[in-house]
Amino acid sequence: MLIKLAWRNIFRHFTRTFLTFLAIALGLALLILIDSLLTGVDRDSFDKIISYETGHIKILNPRYLADEENLPLDKAIDKPAALIAQLSRDPAVAGITSRINFRLMLSDGRDQYPAVGIAADPVADQSVFKLSQAVVKGEFLAGLSEEAMLVGEVLAKDFGVEVGDYLTLLTRTKYDTYQALDLQVKGILRTDDNKIDYAAVVIPLALAQAALDMGSGVTEIDLKLKEPEQVAAVQARLARELPGVEVAAWQKLAADVVAVARAKRGGTSFVLFSVFIVALIGISNTILLAAFERTREIGMMAALGMKRGEIVKLFILEGAMIGLLGSVTGCLLGFLINIPLVNQGIDFGYVMRDVGDIGYRQTAVMRGVWNPAMIVTAFLAGIAISAMTSVYPARVAARLEPTEALRK
Repeated sequence: MLIKLAWRNIFRHFTRTFLTFLAIALGLALLILIDSLLTGVDRDSFDKIISYETGHIKILNPRYLADEENLPLDKAIDKPAALIAQLSRDPAVAGITSRINFRLMLSDGRDQYPAVGIAADPVADQSVFKLSQAVVKGEFLAGLSEEAMLVGEVLAKDFGVEVGDYLTLLTRTKYDTYQALDLQVKGILRTDDNKIDYAAVVIPLALAQAALDMGSGVTEIDLKLKEPEQVAAVQARLARELPGVEVAAWQKLAADVVAVARAKRGGTSFVLFSVFIVALIGISNTILLAAFERTREIGMMAALGMKRGEIVKLFILEGAMIGLLGSVTGCLLGFLINIPLVNQGIDFGYVMRDVGDIGYRQTAVMRGVWNPAMIVTAFLAGIAISAMTSVYPARVAARLEPTEALRK
């Protein structure tokens, strides 16, 4: 009986009800879309960090992370062979490689641009990273001492170079002496990771060890795990088994991106709070106006024996039904708009270079993802918030005395 009465009452003033549930619907649709896009960027960034930069776990010199931003060559793993052999026998490890990361200036004889050098083993690197799959022009490196390099796509465009052209690498060795290498561009990389595409040069590991006076040393040993969800457990175990080195999981190495992802959750909560405010104002106003317009009706219902609790339930039901309409509309709208966001994404490539580093590993297309948990949360929150914000105006309506209400 109360449900039928509430359903009839919310359509007495259709325009007012429509504007209220439309505001809720737009807020929930916006919440779903923002969460979809940011969650998609989170996942994409994490995948790129693991696939091109860190692997699942890194083995480092224990003093390296304190000076990580400078990519120090004097805080390296000097004799990695025994450690690599031991780790390669670990049943949790699917792939293992080693790298040297170093600072450099890239020059074409006229201009210079700061970049990051990545010295990689062309064969072993493919067991952990996906650089070989990111070559869009030319070829991947073939030999440990090959005098060639790979260049990030955007960096190559900045210099106007193509496959077969030469560039000069200006850097400093482990002993802080200057070194210059003239290398041919063998391939161009497109990873959609701004750390690689904007400012990275990849050269063979043995060539770098000789040029940088590293001997057999490397700055890191990178691991790919058979079960990525076991990163924390494997990291803790290796930290116990390998004294004298730093064992770091990718989450620690990508702390900036993880921090941005956490901040995103706060932004999502803010949008949900905004929906709450909209519902609070809109539904409170709608229910209060309905109560004042229907004072004689309320008095008649009370005179016929309807208890105050039932009157409160009636108005709460009206608020909940408005919330239900808004939730259904908002979730449906968010679902439909999210389809092209997931399939095609939004191309921000024309502004990302000018914006600079925003924490995410992104250079172009940002895609959304399907997050059923958020859609369900938005749907239930819309109804619950609407019902809760109806309590106060419902209690105001229920306080009316039957005789006073009938007189009005």
